[in-house]
Amino acid sequence: MKHVIYGVALFALTVMVIAGVMVVSGKNIRENEMDKALNTAVEQSLEQLKKYGSYEIGNERELIADFHQALLVHISSDADIRVKILTADIERGVLDVEVTETYQTINARKKQAVCRKTVILEEYVEKKSYCMVEFQVDGLMYEKYSLYQGSVIVAPDKPQKSGRVFKGWRNVASNHWLSDNQTADKDMMFAAVFE
Repeated sequence: MKHVIYGVALFALTVMVIAGVMVVSGKNIRENEMDKALNTAVEQSLEQLKKYGSYEIGNERELIADFHQALLVHISSDADIRVKILTADIERGVLDVEVTETYQTINARKKQAVCRKTVILEEYVEKKSYCMVEFQVDGLMYEKYSLYQGSVIVAPDKPQKSGRVFKGWRNVASNHWLSDNQTADKDMMFAAVFE
């Protein structure tokens, strides 16, 4: 009899642990599914906008309809889905969406998972390349960063050297001083000049 009671208690404990794991993993699975579906739907809708330009009716209703259609295609779980469109701007290529999924757990409790996604469509007429800009003090790298070709070069903080005054940054290749509005058209290296 004693072993039967232990067996029943162990079985009940096992069932509760499995149910708890299923509840926790179920929420994670639903959140992952919703996040993936939301990412895909938003990107597909804005890709449609990018590919075909502006919509014919000239407002956001078609963008929202495209998003809803793409979202519903990618969600396969049994749940109530509430979609809240926070921003839909076809001129600027912005879509900000919040999706709330209400579902039942294994123990018949209602739970919610919320996911929000904001996407801004950026398109460059031509792809810009990067330039590396390096600043050296006494032949050693002081600071190095990359920026888009044609961007203004930002000088780092003035280096300190005991007994000497910092005069400025000089281009190693051209021997010209770094000016306030100088842009990077290629990889550049500047050396600190002290007096």
